[in-house]
Amino acid sequence: MFRTWITLVSLFGAVGVALAAWSSHGLASFIPAEQLAVAAERARAASLHHLLHTLALFGVALWSRQAPSGWLNLAGGLFSLGILCFAGGIYVLRIFAGIHTGPLINVVPFGGFCLIGGWLALGVAGWKQR
Repeated sequence: MFRTWITLVSLFGAVGVALAAWSSHGLASFIPAEQLAVAAERARAASLHHLLHTLALFGVALWSRQAPSGWLNLAGGLFSLGILCFAGGIYVLRIFAGIHTGPLINVVPFGGFCLIGGWLALGVAGWKQR
C-alpha cells in the first residue's frame, strides 16, 4: 500500500498547494466583494485541513512501508476520504458552487468524521503494533 498512499500524498499535496495559492490570489476575482471575507476564511480552513491531513497520510505511507497493517490502511483510507469530503466539500460546494443548505452539504461534516476516524484508526494501529 506504500505506493498507493505516497501517490495520493503527492496528488493531495500538489492540489492543496495550488488551491491555497489560488484562494490567496484569485479568490477575489471569483467571489463577490460582500462574500469575500467568509469565502477566504472557508478557503483557509479547507487548505489547513487539506494540507495537515496530507502530512498525516504521508506518515501513514511511511509507517505502512515498515509495518503494514489493516489499521494503517483504514487510517489512510479515512484520511483520503476526509480530505476529499471535508476540504473538497468546502472548496466545491461552499465556495465555488455557493451551496450552503440541503442534503449535499452533509458531505462536509461526513468528511470531518472521516478525519477524526483516521486519527483514531492511527491510534489503534500504534496500540496494536508490536
